[in-house]
Amino acid sequence: MITQFSQIKWGRVTLTALAVYILSFLTVILIVTGYATSLAIQARGAPDQTLIAAFADQNAPWIGPFSLILFTFLGAMRLARRVETALPLHGIILGVLAGLVNFVFGGLGLSDLALVILTIGAGWFGSRLGNPK
Repeated sequence: MITQFSQIKWGRVTLTALAVYILSFLTVILIVTGYATSLAIQARGAPDQTLIAAFADQNAPWIGPFSLILFTFLGAMRLARRVETALPLHGIILGVLAGLVNFVFGGLGLSDLALVILTIGAGWFGSRLGNPK
């Protein structure tokens, strides 16, 4: 076990975890901005702020976690292909770091704990599919 921890590329895993969290956050922003832009085009002027807020309140709570899990999976696949000693532990640690960042900024609820567990699973699964050896 100690040997496996010494083989982990901590810099890559940490940067990938930050990139995963930032990308999931930007995904929510881009989707809400796209909706606001479509409303502005339809209105040919300033869009209705209450519609934008309602859209964000309704969709952001599921877009954010879904994109975090998806980007963790893709990031773990990329990590597994890039490191010379691809370990499933890379994906697990990526999932732990990305989930903990979301846990710290998101809150301390039961759904946040479930999201951390799903993120860890996505990291493990992505690392297994990225390097099937």
